Amino acid sequence: MKKIVKASIATTAGVILLLGGAGTFATWNSSATAEGASIVAGNLVVENSATPATWTANGAPVSIASYRVAPGDVLTYTTTMKVGAEGDSLQATLALSEASIAPADATEPADVALAGYLTESAVLTASGTGITGTGPTFTVAPGAGAVSQDVTVTVTITFPYGDTVGGNNDAMNGAVTLDALTVSLTQNTK
Repeated sequence: MKKIVKASIATTAGVILLLGGAGTFATWNSSATAEGASIVAGNLVVENSATPATWTANGAPVSIASYRVAPGDVLTYTTTMKVGAEGDSLQATLALSEASIAPADATEPADVALAGYLTESAVLTASGTGITGTGPTFTVAPGAGAVSQDVTVTVTITFPYGDTVGGNNDAMNGAVTLDALTVSLTQNTK
């Protein structure tokens, strides 16, 4: 009887060892290194240049901080900005940021009204190699090359006449801030 028990224990241990090692069968395998290459990411940048910006009102140079705008006035901001774009499939939009013309005090109705009139009429103009469009936004697409240049950027802001007599009275004594005038360059998503 002892021999049968010992044989049973040995058989059971052997079966357990065989089942435990069932997942270790080797399979054939092979690999090779494909010929690859390094890649480099492109870039996208818009920044102010060292050239000071200028403001005009109705074509005459002005100090914008002390100028009091009236319906019919056309304010023009001109500056030079460096625009850089690299990327074979890159396309980006150059535009005036929506927050560029803000009410001096968002709780003052006259400030809000003036900001609304001026924002509605603001137009950005830019031109150069790789820059296309007629405004209010422009497309920057370098293709296989690169765009890296100083671009003259102009923002024209018109304070429109009212549709009726006194139509813009809600903006009298209003104030806006133009010190956050921002040109953005944003990659287009596909």
